[in-house]
Amino acid sequence: PKNVSNTDRLRIEHWPIETVFKYTYPRLDINVSKMQNHLLKSPFCVHPKTGRVCVPINISKIDSFDPFAVPTLNQLMKELDEYGATDQTQTCEFDWQKTSLKAPFENFQKQFLIPLMNSLRRVQRVEREKQAAAVGDF
Repeated sequence: PKNVSNTDRLRIEHWPIETVFKYTYPRLDINVSKMQNHLLKSPFCVHPKTGRVCVPINISKIDSFDPFAVPTLNQLMKELDEYGATDQTQTCEFDWQKTSLKAPFENFQKQFLIPLMNSLRRVQRVEREKQAAAVGDF
């Protein structure tokens, strides 16, 4: 209708977008948006109050995941101390291999890091091939 104000017209045009946003996007409490340390953002970061380490979840074992069984900083320090006190017949290249972070980190490598690196290598190879074709260097 011609008698609708510009403001009302904009509200009507944006109504579908606002409705989708309101009802389908995840809802976060206000502190998540305001405070940087309120939400764990990266694998292997540490929750500031509990000391629990944020570990990637193995999707194939999601039903058995227990968020209260993830390692804590205190637990990891104890595991490293115990490893140092025992006879090390097998050597570990990295400290995380001596702790309960070993399984989550290996899962992270297998499920995320290795596929990411393979994808990056494919992109780089295609780019090199394009450049070689452009200059006639096959």
